Order: sequence, then structure tokens, then C-alpha cells
Amino acid sequence: MTLTSVAQHAQVSASTVSRYLRGQLKVQPETAARIDAAVRELNYEVPVAVPSGPRAGRPVIALVVPDLVNPFFADLAEEVAAAAAVSGVALVVGITGQQARRESLFSDFAASTEAIDGLIYVGMHRQNPRLTQAIADGLPVVLLDEEVASPSEVDTIAVDNYSGAHQATSYLVQLGHRRIMHIAGPRELSTTRDRLRGYRDAMAHAGLDVDEDLVLHGPYTEQFGASTFPYLASAAHPPTAAFVGSDIVAVGILGAAELHGLRIPEDLSVIGCDGIRVGEWLRPKLTTLQQPVADLARTALEVVQNRIEAPDGARVTKSFPLHLVIRGSAVPPQH
Repeated sequence: MTLTSVAQHAQVSASTVSRYLRGQLKVQPETAARIDAAVRELNYEVPVAVPSGPRAGRPVIALVVPDLVNPFFADLAEEVAAAAAVSGVALVVGITGQQARRESLFSDFAASTEAIDGLIYVGMHRQNPRLTQAIADGLPVVLLDEEVASPSEVDTIAVDNYSGAHQATSYLVQLGHRRIMHIAGPRELSTTRDRLRGYRDAMAHAGLDVDEDLVLHGPYTEQFGASTFPYLASAAHPPTAAFVGSDIVAVGILGAAELHGLRIPEDLSVIGCDGIRVGEWLRPKLTTLQQPVADLARTALEVVQNRIEAPDGARVTKSFPLHLVIRGSAVPPQH
């Protein structure tokens, strides 16, 4: 019988069983009883080993992010690494390139190796059956920023995207804008859906109609932001403002505006979302919804550590507010 068989019988992850049997992990009494019973029932022979090296007694956490090109994900990885260093946790970072196949492969790797004790997962696809199975098999996982469809209960740390989008859109309305477009992310993402819902409800609350031709979906990239201008030019009634679901997309808009004969904010006011540092260096400076990146990172790390130590604990779901930072890219309409 293998250690994986013991883990499945005890309904915990293989890494939890491995560290518990090596004396490197203290678990809840009920969990310890299940592991001990599984070892006896399956006649598993516990290897005799003396913990040594840098990993002895030190959990290893994997962080999966879509990319490090988007400064938001880079900042998030940096903050998780800083929190891990303070907590004495070893951190492994996996980059998926926003590809579903690579998300699945890394999930499979994290679930099948004893080298990784827990996973902080930032995905870009709602469906990841391998991750869902890993969660069901007992791998300690925290979903950060995005939801993943899963029948199993899983710890989730996120921000209140609905309220943030409602706040940003309402601010544009307060400035006097009536033709407000929304440049949204990929349709399947929970962040996209929540921000779109907040935008629509804010428009409805103000008694304004949403022009469906001015709701655009695309990837969180600068290139997508720059590509939106043909849609602006072809609109029967061009918008005077845009709520953009990602700062990196807003960067693309600001960078390409002059090439298309538009001035920001005089011709088009722009509000982004994420609060990346480069927004402060743009001209004009980017008005944005600031994400509490340090709080997200620290909380995700704490939750996955707690899940490793107490696999049977109650599910954790935490949402942080977004803060509107007013700068120079959003002003009252000029015409």
C-alpha cells in the first residue's frame, strides 16, 4: 500500500499524511485518528527517517498565477512571497500563461507530489476538473481572486467586485456622464460577472440605459485595451466615459488614445480596477479601484496554513472592499 492509498482512506492529502507521519505536522485529533486507523487497516509500513535539510518542519506552499506580465499578478506574487518569508514558509510559484491546460497540469502536479503541502490558486478559467478533484482528495487549497466551479467546499479569498464596480460607475454618473461604456474581462470569470453586474445596477439606479454595443469583453491585456478604439469610433453615440475591469487594459487605452485622436480625460474619462503602481505614473494619472493586495496575500497564506494544520476546519470565505482612488483620468464631460 502506498502513502497515497493511506491519504485517500483517511480523506486527507498525501502531503498531510507524509508530514504527520514524519512528525512535522500537528493535526486535529479526529484527523490523526483517521490517519492512524488507515495505516493500521492498510498495513502501511511507515518509513523510518530523520527529518533534515531546509524543509524539515517547514511547509511548502505553491502559488499559481496566470502570468507576471500583468503588474497586478506580479504584485500579488511579491506580497505572498513576502508574507511567506515572514512566516517561515517555503514558496513555489507556478505561471500558467492564462492557459487552461497549464492550470490543469500544475494542479495535477501539486496534488500528486508529497513535496507540496498546500496550494494558493489564482486561475483564469472557471473549469479545472483536476483542481476540483485535488480539492476533493484533500489537498489544502485556497482560491484567490477568482472562483472555480467545484462541488467541494473550498476556502476563498476575494474582493467585493460588485460593490467596487457599482461605486466606480456611480462616480462617473456623479461627474455628469450619461454614455458610459464598460470594458470587461473574459466572460466566464467571476470577477467579470460581478463587475458587469455592478456596472449594470449602477446605470439602472441612475435611470440610464446600457448600450450593449458599449459592453466589450476581452482578455486582461494592454493589447485588448488598445483594440477597443474601433468600437468607440463606430458607435452611433460615442461614450464620454469608460469603466474598465482591469488597470492593465486601461493602460492600453491610455497608451493608444492619442493615435486615435482622443484625449483622456477631455474626450473620454477612464476608471480602471486593481490599483497597479504604474497607474500613478501615467499621464493623466489613472483613477482606479484599489485592491488590498497585501491583505489578500497575507490572508490567503494564513488560511492555507490553517487548512494544512486543520483539514477538517470550517470553510473560510472572506471578501475585502475595493477603494476608489481618484486621480486625473476621470473628469466631468467636456461636451
